[in-house]
Amino acid sequence: MTLPLDEFDALPDGLAGVDPRSVRSVFPNSALIRLEGRRKAPLALSVLLHGNEPVGLSVLQRLQVWMKTHPLPRSLIVFVGNVHAAEAGVRKLPGRPDYNRIWKGGAEPEHDLAARVLAAFDAAAPFAHIDLHNNTGANPHYSCVHNDREDTRQLASFFSPLAMYTHNPPSMFSNSRADVIPAITAECGQAGEAAGEDAAFEAVMAALHLDHFRGAADRELTVYDVTGRIEVADDASLAFEHGVKADLELPAKLESWNFFDRPEGSTFARRLSGRQVLTVYDDARNDVTDRFFKVEGDRVILTRTATPAMLTVDEAAIRNDCLGYLMERRG
Repeated sequence: MTLPLDEFDALPDGLAGVDPRSVRSVFPNSALIRLEGRRKAPLALSVLLHGNEPVGLSVLQRLQVWMKTHPLPRSLIVFVGNVHAAEAGVRKLPGRPDYNRIWKGGAEPEHDLAARVLAAFDAAAPFAHIDLHNNTGANPHYSCVHNDREDTRQLASFFSPLAMYTHNPPSMFSNSRADVIPAITAECGQAGEAAGEDAAFEAVMAALHLDHFRGAADRELTVYDVTGRIEVADDASLAFEHGVKADLELPAKLESWNFFDRPEGSTFARRLSGRQVLTVYDDARNDVTDRFFKVEGDRVILTRTATPAMLTVDEAAIRNDCLGYLMERRG
């Protein structure tokens, strides 16, 4: 089976009136949009890789309004991703690959779609790439970056003063592009938040108006190294309030810890059944749980100070992806 990839040379007329659940009225399938601007090397955008993360759709709608009274300063090439998941209101369709995990090859139709998109992007020779996402949990706005180059740091600084440095997973879109051009994932807060939509649009505008990367960030950038990815066993039961029977009890306020240091010796969770259901992996998928956690009675305790990110109490997100990440500030 070959997945369709529609092509457009303008933003569709009906775009202004759609939300993610009705996006297939203008984009029936995944799509490539090419818009001609004054500078030929395009800015590359990717939107709706996750169907329940609509910030990229909002940016396209704002861009369409802006273009009615302004010439486009730089060309654009846009990939509109998982419109079927958007129609269903989910991150990805059940049993199908995650559209932000398909960019390093594979045997599924989605991997073939990704290869065609990458070929189109390479032919267009983009100036830079921004992948627009929302978070499931409460987080400040931040970028995911994949190298220390100054052009990447400058691009990230357009969006937020915070960045997460990670090489994992290698199959995420921005990570797959980072050796080719400046590429970031912009994590724009929770879906529907106006502040996240504003920040995303402003970052895209800044990149569109940039003549060249000058080798310095536009503002001070605080970068964190990802030191661990926290995963929960597939068969583990979860609770987010005291007194509920489950394998693992997590605090209801868990998301408020994101991007704040959690001190050594603090309780992270409670292991109620005695089972080992919480595992931390490094970038090489080595089990490094003992580097971060110890168990005293039923308490899972941090053995070192760490900064969490992307912690969520959304159980579907935990099971489809992970509980969150542990980070340390980059020196």
